[in-house]
Amino acid sequence: MMINERSKRVIPFRPHDAKRVGEGCYYLDQIVWLNGDEIELGDGVGFNIGCYVNGFGGLLIGDEAMFGPYSMVHTANHHYDDRSRPVTEQGWKKAPVEIGPRTWIGMGACILPGVKIGEGAIVGAGAVVTKDVEPYAVAAGNPARVIKERPG
Repeated sequence: MMINERSKRVIPFRPHDAKRVGEGCYYLDQIVWLNGDEIELGDGVGFNIGCYVNGFGGLLIGDEAMFGPYSMVHTANHHYDDRSRPVTEQGWKKAPVEIGPRTWIGMGACILPGVKIGEGAIVGAGAVVTKDVEPYAVAAGNPARVIKERPG
């Protein structure tokens, strides 16, 4: 399948796609959307193509947050303390994620469980966010760290 500027589709979220769907929320063409009953979307939230979102541990996204292509949000991780059993058989540890209003999550960024991203923050392309990001900060890298503040 080829998706280009002429064939790209903007698809509105439906009310039953999440616990709460604000006005004007959308995604482009195709995303992976798991455990929507634990996801709350503010108004005008948008996901570009290929995003992976799993709300299992709880996910709150503020108004006008934007997600670049192939970005990921994880809200749970495997338990792994029992060395005698495969990790995938040890169950899950939930850790909710909060993404503030007017944030930009860059292409291929990965938001890990338990993280809070503040209002107006920017997460750079390919960043792996393991810790909270303060409002209006710009975070990049693996693991992500604040590289500057947005001007006021």
